[in-house]
Amino acid sequence: MKKTLLSIFGALAVSSAIGQVASPSWSVTQNAAWPKVSTGVRLLSAVDANVVWAHGYDGTTGNTGRNYSWFTRTTNGGTSYTSGNIYQSTTTPIVGDTNSFKISSMEGVDANTCWVASYLKAGQNKGAIHRTTNGGVTWQNMTAAGMYTNAASFCNIVTFVTPQIGITMGDAHPGIGNEYEIWRTTDGGNSWSLVPGANIPNPASAGEYGLTGVYTKLGSNNIWFGTNEGRIFRSTDGGLTWNVSTVNAISSVNEIAFSTPLNGYTWVYANNTTLEQWNTTDGGVTWTMIAALDPNLGMNNMGSIPGTSSYASCGAGTSNQIISYSQDAGTTWTDWGSTGIQYLTVDFVNGTTGWAGGFSDPTTPGVGGIYKYTGPAITTPAPPTAAFSAPPMLCLSGPTASTTLNNTSTGNPTPTYTWSSSPAAVFSSTSATNPSVIFATAGSYTITLMASNTTGTNSATQVVLVQACQTPTAGFTGASTACTKLTYTVTNTTTGNPASTYNWTTTPSAGVVISNASASAPSFTFNTAGVYSIGVVATNMTGSNSAVNTVTVSTCPPNASFSIPAIGCVTTAVTSTNSTTSSITPISYAWSSTPVGAQFSNPTAPAPSITFTAANIYTVNLTASNASGSITTTQTISISVCSGINENAGILNSISLFPNPTSGMFSVATTLINDNINYTVTNILGSTILVGKFNNSKNIDLSSQSKGVYFITFENNGNKMTKKIILE
Repeated sequence: MKKTLLSIFGALAVSSAIGQVASPSWSVTQNAAWPKVSTGVRLLSAVDANVVWAHGYDGTTGNTGRNYSWFTRTTNGGTSYTSGNIYQSTTTPIVGDTNSFKISSMEGVDANTCWVASYLKAGQNKGAIHRTTNGGVTWQNMTAAGMYTNAASFCNIVTFVTPQIGITMGDAHPGIGNEYEIWRTTDGGNSWSLVPGANIPNPASAGEYGLTGVYTKLGSNNIWFGTNEGRIFRSTDGGLTWNVSTVNAISSVNEIAFSTPLNGYTWVYANNTTLEQWNTTDGGVTWTMIAALDPNLGMNNMGSIPGTSSYASCGAGTSNQIISYSQDAGTTWTDWGSTGIQYLTVDFVNGTTGWAGGFSDPTTPGVGGIYKYTGPAITTPAPPTAAFSAPPMLCLSGPTASTTLNNTSTGNPTPTYTWSSSPAAVFSSTSATNPSVIFATAGSYTITLMASNTTGTNSATQVVLVQACQTPTAGFTGASTACTKLTYTVTNTTTGNPASTYNWTTTPSAGVVISNASASAPSFTFNTAGVYSIGVVATNMTGSNSAVNTVTVSTCPPNASFSIPAIGCVTTAVTSTNSTTSSITPISYAWSSTPVGAQFSNPTAPAPSITFTAANIYTVNLTASNASGSITTTQTISISVCSGINENAGILNSISLFPNPTSGMFSVATTLINDNINYTVTNILGSTILVGKFNNSKNIDLSSQSKGVYFITFENNGNKMTKKIILE
């Protein structure tokens, strides 16, 4: 659920830098390259000593600042930044003041990979997760089928404890049995599975929900997130199972940080008004309240300093412009010594490298906005936090498989290490920092790392599945034809082991919407008729393979058809018969007449009744439409004033026109010997083009008229009839 930013006490971009003095430890100001002035850093994710990602917002409007679609990134420690928009495709921003989503959390994985979680702006619900793997050039929707689709769902966070293992968390809702919606991935976010409700403690009440961005992670196994009812959920196995504890039931958790898997610190707002500090020494099973707030506490944001037992805090607004640190789990705080600078966020990667986000320059776009820590190394003793990453799957190459483990453990002093495996694997050294390991046979191996220093020990585990692999053979089937603006589906027939990841494209790509280009079998919508090539690239750890099929896309309107009985007389109501067919439903209808003069009981009904208000020759029009297109068909009917006047069957039987069709000249013949037969020739619009009188035979010349359909009305002694002639 959307987090109320109570911790930002009136944070508003200042109009100038007068009176601002940076601490010597924070003396380096970096240009975040925001495209507008007074942009504030809402989210900051420091990955390592070189890579930082950040998300910006409009700082000129304070707490309610527009949630821009902007991000910025550095890959050289902040010497330079590159900013851009977070895109769902190459043309449509997924967030921003006029777009669909608002960001709820951001987390960088490496220099090229970053994730954002977001929720729908209009409904303040549902949501999506997006990923870039090319430094922000493009962003891809990685939302799994069924994820955050319920009207009561809400996407709060996305986070990864290793490059492969991560979760996204959303509020509890009826669509999943009123459990918290937690999805987990073990392949870097390419596929996701819903964590069973039995693995997650139930909400404390029907009104409990998570909060955007209120979470933390530590090592390769530990994740915590907070709720609006003062509870903190914890997983020690990378999000697979969860437990929960209560800090203060009448509070909302606002910030969480852990310096080790057991030692943590949190902020809660009692009754949503009063900031309280609590800490834990047992991983969050129990919490102890810190009696008083230190005046040097920055109350906007805080976090741990990895590899130490210290924490950093920062403040903004008119009365809390401060950046400080604590070496006693949040009980007391030391001001680093800045003056007049608003710090919105702070994030460290170790005891020597950290960044704080503020507001960019109020007059010059692209200038300022981020501060870098350059002070003394922070070296407070800290127990180890064991952490490492290993590929979740390996392929046998010949008789064995091998990999090198990536140890990311922290602690002060630097830990020593002990590696083991069940079943047994062969390590290059069981005490090395980053050993190589060889697996002799296929199977599931649990790798364990034990990290130790003089202040304690800690362990972490990862599972590696070793198997025989097969390069993908990409393939899919789909209909050879499709209709514009309708959903077109494919069936994926790709083979290979392990399962592939996918990238779907179309040629041409303009006007084509792919539901999820990385899905196993996405749907396609073609907005324009044409011939399209659909392509897929299937990739697993052994290689890639592609397949292409062609589909011909056409507009597929209904086959419109109707009939109206020949009633002949004004004011006589008649019911139409609609025989329209279509392979696409629903069908909509629109009835009209030319000239105007037909009254329809319901001009959008399939078969309305029709009354003609004046004598004329009418063309009745029916336009039938479906999602793919529309088509119009017509019927012509002659209407006369029939009070005291009857159509005479004798005349109908005795008058003939020939030739019909004609190129211009045709004859009218009748067996009646009478020189009082009058005739009127009208066109399809009802306009009179010729009048005359004849007896036994008569030639009529229409060669000066345009090709088309004409009507000849004959009148004799009060009787009328109409014949049709086609001029070609």
